[in-house]
Amino acid sequence: MAFRNLASLAEDILPAPPKVKILMAEDNLINQRVGKLILQRAGYSVDLATDGFQAVEAHSTVVYDVILMDCQMPSMDGFEATRAIRGLRVRQPAIIAVTANAMVGERERCLAGGMDDYLSKPFQPNELVAIVGKWTRTAAAARG
Repeated sequence: MAFRNLASLAEDILPAPPKVKILMAEDNLINQRVGKLILQRAGYSVDLATDGFQAVEAHSTVVYDVILMDCQMPSMDGFEATRAIRGLRVRQPAIIAVTANAMVGERERCLAGGMDDYLSKPFQPNELVAIVGKWTRTAAAARG
C-alpha cells in the first residue's frame, strides 16, 4: 500500500512529457526498436517510417512536432526528405539528424541541410531523451 502511495506521489511530482507527435525515420529495424523503446519508456508515443519517402508522406498526413531523421536511408535519404518536408505547407517540425557518420563537419552539413539538431549513433538513451525533450519543449512553447 505504501508503494502505491509513493507511486501516485511520484506521478504528481514528475510532469508527463508534453503531448507531442514524434516520427522516427530509420531504416534499420534494430535502431527502430531501440529508439522507440527508449522514447516509450520516457513516456513518448512514436511513429515509424523506414525511408525518406515514408517520412515525407507521414508528415504530410500527420503533422509531427519532432522528426528523428536518419541521414542515410534507401530510396530517399534524410537530407532529401528534410528538403521535401521543409517545402510542405504545414507546421514545420524540429528535425533532428541521427547518423552514424560522426566525421568533422557532419553536424554543420546537417544544419545547413535544414535540420535543427544532430545526434550521432550509437547514442546513449539519456542523450536521445534529452535532445527530444529539448525540442518537444520548444514545440510545446511554440504552440502556446
